[in-house]
Amino acid sequence: MKTYSELADRILREEHLLEKLIPSEATDYALVQLLRTTDDMTLSDQKPIGNSEAFALVRGGLFYALDAIHDAHTIFQDAEGDLGSYWHGMMHRREGDFDNARYWFRRAGALPVFGHLHGEVADYSPDMSRQSSWDPYLFTGMCEQARHGAEDERAELPRLQRAEFDELFDYSWRQALAAA
Repeated sequence: MKTYSELADRILREEHLLEKLIPSEATDYALVQLLRTTDDMTLSDQKPIGNSEAFALVRGGLFYALDAIHDAHTIFQDAEGDLGSYWHGMMHRREGDFDNARYWFRRAGALPVFGHLHGEVADYSPDMSRQSSWDPYLFTGMCEQARHGAEDERAELPRLQRAEFDELFDYSWRQALAAA
């Protein structure tokens, strides 16, 4: 596992992280409260932040990982650019608002991490392996089908969700600390 900061790593090591496709409550309220009250420099372990907008996405991503969807939404709805739009789409997918998720994925377009993400998941996801790159619409459709009772891919969906999160979080972290 990659390392980021003491608090980020603590959150990312949480048991059962991102196992729920559509969470109804946060997984650890104490960590959510700690994340709410931790300033950016502490969250970054005093590493210089070169892009504060991207660092807001890092914080939002950690709320997202803790299933604190409302906190994540508050951050993502104010984010601009392709990366913020993609996080916003991910968050709406976890709310079960699949059409709104697709809207935000259209706004985001293809991100630079899609090729690497596709390579990570193609070995265990037959549907993704047939695509030329990561396909957020396909994944959203799979989640929607699972929500309405389809059992075919249900076992692989949390693994796909975690892979997507890991790629986006790492990319956001690198963007936030770049050019500092």
